[in-house]
Amino acid sequence: MTSRRIEAESLVRFAKKVSFPAILAIPLIGGALAASWSSAETAQAGVEPSVRIAPQAPVATPAVVSPVEASPVEAPATPKITASAASAPSQSPGVLQQAALTPGDESAGAGEAALESQFAEQAVEEIEPEPATVVREITVVPGDTLMSLLVDAGAERVQAHQAATAMEPVYSARRLRPGQEIKVAFADTGDGEPGPLLAINFRPNRERDIEISRSSATDEFFAEAIDRPVARQLAYAEGSIASSLSVAANKVKVPNPVLVEAIRAFSYDVDFQREIQKGDSFEFLYEIFVDEEGALVRTGDLLFAAMTLSGSRTELFYYERADGNADFFTPKGASVRRSLMRTPIDGARLSSGFGMRKHPVLGYSKMHRGTDFAAPRGTPVYAAGNGVVDFAGRKGSYGNYVRLRHGSTYQTAYAHMKSIAKGITKGGRVKQGQIIGYVGTTGRSTGPHLHYEVMVSGKQVNPLKVTLPRGDKLKESEMVDFADRRGEVERQLALAQGGVLMVQRACEERTEVVEQGSAMGDDC
Repeated sequence: MTSRRIEAESLVRFAKKVSFPAILAIPLIGGALAASWSSAETAQAGVEPSVRIAPQAPVATPAVVSPVEASPVEAPATPKITASAASAPSQSPGVLQQAALTPGDESAGAGEAALESQFAEQAVEEIEPEPATVVREITVVPGDTLMSLLVDAGAERVQAHQAATAMEPVYSARRLRPGQEIKVAFADTGDGEPGPLLAINFRPNRERDIEISRSSATDEFFAEAIDRPVARQLAYAEGSIASSLSVAANKVKVPNPVLVEAIRAFSYDVDFQREIQKGDSFEFLYEIFVDEEGALVRTGDLLFAAMTLSGSRTELFYYERADGNADFFTPKGASVRRSLMRTPIDGARLSSGFGMRKHPVLGYSKMHRGTDFAAPRGTPVYAAGNGVVDFAGRKGSYGNYVRLRHGSTYQTAYAHMKSIAKGITKGGRVKQGQIIGYVGTTGRSTGPHLHYEVMVSGKQVNPLKVTLPRGDKLKESEMVDFADRRGEVERQLALAQGGVLMVQRACEERTEVVEQGSAMGDDC
């Protein structure tokens, strides 16, 4: 006990000679000495001291020392330190977590009591709470810009410009459309006036959110596009045709992109103006993507289409080949695609066929060497097949006119168009289904329509009756995979016809059977 008293007195004399911060370190040094003394005694007695973690005084260098469990020691100068989640205090940046001995003898207990008394009211850095905000909702109207919207909402021009600039790499402000709703958050000043601009949030479509934000008024803005979870579902539709396929499909709510794809797939073999009769029927199996609320986000591929015309059923299966090219094939693997389309326009009405007729403008009978399809002005006109542009421009009574060459035998021509599509120039190459122009009424015409001609070896023929060669057939090596895909589609069709569908959740790679038309669950 004598040596302890001498060491303590020496420590006090030393403390008088050092600065105040050093004095604050004395309890730490004393604690270490106390730990050493207590360890020596308890080691001699064969008893390990129990230790708990307690917050101590702040030190000059900020640091966080996590509580750890040390292994038992053999040297008497180092006590065993143990800590549990229940006894360890929470840590704050800049606060040193230090170990103090629990009562093991009188000296240890006195040291701990002195420490607790001296630093009971020490300052601890606290986590700053989120600043209060004021949120304003604004709606884009024609003529608005993002800058004007933010300034009108109460943002300073500099901050509005910084936010708009940060957003540009993620989403262009020029893509904002009338009716778009935007939420703008400002710091709450407490006096009713908006403080610094903190965040902008809006949803340009059902698939993603755009957010521009910063933590405080002194930080820079950060923009990000946040994808929203969607689920892939298979939708099935069937119906009986009373007047037209379009009317029947709309009645059972078939999305327009799916209907257009089906018409295009069958257009190589079916004359939708003349061959459709009352009592004919159709079936479609196609992909849709829905959000968390079950609302349609977008449509996917048409996987299967069937039409029964005058009692004859035709089935088509969508199949993507190994080279990435996709098409519709018959159950035997023959492509439906022919070298030319009979009707290079969607949703049009056949207004005049090929042959002699009384000319609607000239008033006398004249040979009509093409087929007319009446359609609203601006309806897209497609290239009937792969080929090269022979002519593109104004051509007398034809008005705006395009002629394509398909190999050495076939040519097609398109007249009276409102305008020719960008990039369609003489000598250029086009692909089947590519937009080459838009329906109009230029030249000698009484109303908006497409005049379509097919020429075989330079002679104009009836586009609806000419025999056209078939497209490719799947190779023998591809037929095995095609048969597997077709079998899967047929299984899904059987489920759909029984009132259930296979649903592939987009956020998880798993498939499950659900009632037809059900939406994505919350577990996604």
